[in-house]
Amino acid sequence: MEFTGEIRFWLHPIVKELFSPGSILSVYSLATTFCVAVAALAYRQNARRGHADVRAIGRAIFKPKLLQNESVYADLKLVLLSVVIAPPIMASLMISANGVALGVSAALKSLFGPTGASTGHDALIKALATILLFLAYEVGYFVDHYLKHRVPFLWELHKVHHTAEVLTPLTNYRNHPVDNLIFGYMLSFFIGGASGLLAWGFDRKIDIVSVDGRNIIFLIFLWTIGHLQHSQFWIPFGGIWGRLFLSPAHHQIHHSDDPRHFNRNLGSVLAIWDWMAGTLEVPTPENPRLTYGAKEERANAHSWAGFLVTPLVGSAQALWSALDFLRGSLSRRRESRVGYQDLP
Repeated sequence: MEFTGEIRFWLHPIVKELFSPGSILSVYSLATTFCVAVAALAYRQNARRGHADVRAIGRAIFKPKLLQNESVYADLKLVLLSVVIAPPIMASLMISANGVALGVSAALKSLFGPTGASTGHDALIKALATILLFLAYEVGYFVDHYLKHRVPFLWELHKVHHTAEVLTPLTNYRNHPVDNLIFGYMLSFFIGGASGLLAWGFDRKIDIVSVDGRNIIFLIFLWTIGHLQHSQFWIPFGGIWGRLFLSPAHHQIHHSDDPRHFNRNLGSVLAIWDWMAGTLEVPTPENPRLTYGAKEERANAHSWAGFLVTPLVGSAQALWSALDFLRGSLSRRRESRVGYQDLP
């Protein structure tokens, strides 16, 4: 009986992840995304050949060789780590967005007093909050991602995600636990800050349209093209749409091992942040046959040591180098000031 209970304990997070409509890896979102992929491939083939070839679509979707790649098995290991083992630890370390919201709301009330704007149309306020908190998520995601591609000690942790040589929906989970923790803090501050501002502005606790606690706008993206961002399907958005939304092809460019594509397309759903920051790369209509995988020379990037221990060592070394450089700069500045004061 105890053994059965142990099995249920370990299986529960996996079952929840697979069958909760709001989870990242729900079978429902995977099913709808699969339909979108088939429809997109059929549309492209019909545009090229005047008809859709079912066998060609099948060959494009089912590629057994890709699933035999060591990179895919590494993704699966990190899925188990992220879904089963890490959540209790991460929850104990995280500052929740709700805690940040309460702090921001209290601070604003203390500084400016209550707004007294508690009346209003509930549905309209809920819709507005849903949009604003989605935008807060988007900005938080972009800032976090931008810094992790620019700051060396953060990149060493984030690089785990980019060592994937094959992109599948499982690659969503290919992240170092500390990288996930930093991302969680970033979202807590941005979403919590926006929630606190809304709570103060409307003088009430604000609800959003959500499923399993996830913003409905993000879930619409996830259930349509979100999973395809980590896939082998080249589905590009061009023109103005390619400057507003990040298609699967946008994110595949982000994972490309071509130096021309490094640090490009850093957003999640919206492309406007990349557009404003000058990091946007709009994909071409034709598939350029990209290859993926950031190089990791210190260890096998697909081993437990390669995606758990090596990133920590590299991050610590990069942080120490940055601190050493900072100390040297401060020391040289003090010496130059002393020298200047000694001048006649």
